[in-house]
Amino acid sequence: MIAPTQLRKPKNWQDFEKLCKKLWGELWKCSASIKLNGRSGQNQCGVDISGMPLGEIEYFGIQCKGKDDYTKSRLTETEIDNEITKALKFQPQLKTLIFATTADKDVNIEQYVRQKNIKQLENGLFSIDIFSWGDIVDLLEEHRSTYNWFINNCQYKDASDIDVNINKKKEFEIFPQYIRTTKVFVKKPDCDLYKNPLFELSQKMSIINPPYKLDSISLYPFNRKRKIDHRWCKIPITVKNIGSTVIEDYKLYLIFDSGKIENIDDNYRAFNPDPLFDQSVVASENIDRQKRREVFVSSEYRDVIEFRPLNSTLVQDEHITFKIGIKPKEDVNEISLSWVLKSRDYKKEGDLLLKITPHYEDKKEFIEVENDYEIKENEIVIVPKIVKE
Repeated sequence: MIAPTQLRKPKNWQDFEKLCKKLWGELWKCSASIKLNGRSGQNQCGVDISGMPLGEIEYFGIQCKGKDDYTKSRLTETEIDNEITKALKFQPQLKTLIFATTADKDVNIEQYVRQKNIKQLENGLFSIDIFSWGDIVDLLEEHRSTYNWFINNCQYKDASDIDVNINKKKEFEIFPQYIRTTKVFVKKPDCDLYKNPLFELSQKMSIINPPYKLDSISLYPFNRKRKIDHRWCKIPITVKNIGSTVIEDYKLYLIFDSGKIENIDDNYRAFNPDPLFDQSVVASENIDRQKRREVFVSSEYRDVIEFRPLNSTLVQDEHITFKIGIKPKEDVNEISLSWVLKSRDYKKEGDLLLKITPHYEDKKEFIEVENDYEIKENEIVIVPKIVKE
């Protein structure tokens, strides 16, 4: 992590304006509506950025003043007076005008702004305030989203960065499985059944795809079959440190579009053998499994997976992969998957996309009817592929 006192000032005024817009957007909780005022070369009426803080019904303005650190230039009283005069023409009338500057803190100019603020308020005009670079650094330390953006976009090349992907991709295709049965209606033969070609065909099909199946009875109590739902799809999630700083004490949250999934699974299975097993062995094994566990279905939020790595330090170029399960709803083509990584000194968010391509196991079922008028067009029935294995 770069210490706040080591934060370099933006190299150009464009970066400084972007920083101020993002910082005060987060501070005022109006990130979606705060805007740069016009474009370069237009009369901006002393306002570079304008926004309406959450809960307010009047606009606040920011005047950005980038200063050359090498010549030790400072914001002057004349500059402040000129910008206030310009801001009086801003429409609608401002409630507050903030001077944000890359200049170092100056006790004299801060005193001048305080005195000027009192006169403004006495005259029923907008208030004014000033934030020098040291003040802005303090705000960055308190507002981590902007801090991380600034570090990764406007600071050193050796910055923190994380990539989250599925099998090295941002879009991943999954294949839930279904059984698609075509029902064919045929007339029941009147006589000589064994010579009727349709009957012979139906007999052959019933042998290939019998309408029912009797499970064999095992003589061994541990050979128990269980139902497997083949709509479940495994998704390998990879977290990689692509920056040049160590990521420490991190957790990853995966947020699914709940309207498009039937269920999610963290792939944790308790040891649950036959009751004849030594139960002390079962308990010991389950304790060990819990200790090794890293992936959890959130108990607090719906359709959220939490990844809590046992080794919560991720060094440069290192990656870790874990698997989760998802069962999509029917007739869904894609599912959005958002992720949030939180660590001691770093936070990042992103999005992944799951493309859904169902796989169908085709079967035919012949249905005999007594009369010609009962013969209908073929019917197609699609059901989840759930089998005992």
